[in-house]
Amino acid sequence: MKRSRRFINSLEKGLSVISTFSAQKPEVTLTELARKNQMTLGTAHRYLLTLKELGFVNQNEEDKKYHLTPKVLSLGFSALKSMKLRMRVLPYLIKMSKEMDVTTQCAILDGVEIVYVERVRARDVVNLDITVGSRLPAYSTAMGKAILAFMDQKESKRIVNQMNLAPLTPYTITNKKTFWKELQETRLRGYAVNNQELVLGLRTLAAPIFNEGKVEAAIGVSFPIYRIEGNNFETVLFKEMLAITKKVSLGSGEL
Repeated sequence: MKRSRRFINSLEKGLSVISTFSAQKPEVTLTELARKNQMTLGTAHRYLLTLKELGFVNQNEEDKKYHLTPKVLSLGFSALKSMKLRMRVLPYLIKMSKEMDVTTQCAILDGVEIVYVERVRARDVVNLDITVGSRLPAYSTAMGKAILAFMDQKESKRIVNQMNLAPLTPYTITNKKTFWKELQETRLRGYAVNNQELVLGLRTLAAPIFNEGKVEAAIGVSFPIYRIEGNNFETVLFKEMLAITKKVSLGSGEL
């Protein structure tokens, strides 16, 4: 791709250095970072020194490895807080959580993970300690399924092929053919179901939010699995959830 003459290469490299750190690799050596970003040791060291002085990176005294500091979270939180999506969904999430005593949430897809944009927690004993900005594997969540099921199928397959479907509970889907079938069923059903695949005892429903015909995000409702026994609780939930997604989606609906 041809870049503009105004393109700032140093900014691209700085962001690339920050992106080197991940949940799988929270600490890196100077050599690892230089190799990953195709830099000389001297260049990599200058970028790390700059980020360290700005407060985004620190270095362990013992092994000399570098790691991100909590200050880097401010970059993501600033973006999340400014998203118009949050303003659209929050009133409905609060109302549904209060009236039905369920945890409500909204997330977007980022690579093979979902990122929580908003969450309103219920008083349930079975719950997760998740806040805005938290990330979870998309395959193990109802919101991840809802987004993947309703997005462009080629893109969805590409993302699924990159996933490592590790078992988080005995109920987690770990076979990609089975997972793809689950996505197809989700699309036909109109909403996604997560039955104890992330946490034992927790069930979640989720539906996609559209923006001009493309999936923008998903909202979900979580509750202890025992609440579905002997009543139409889940039926009421998914009808309310689908009503909300219609209100907060923009432009035309499903692809």
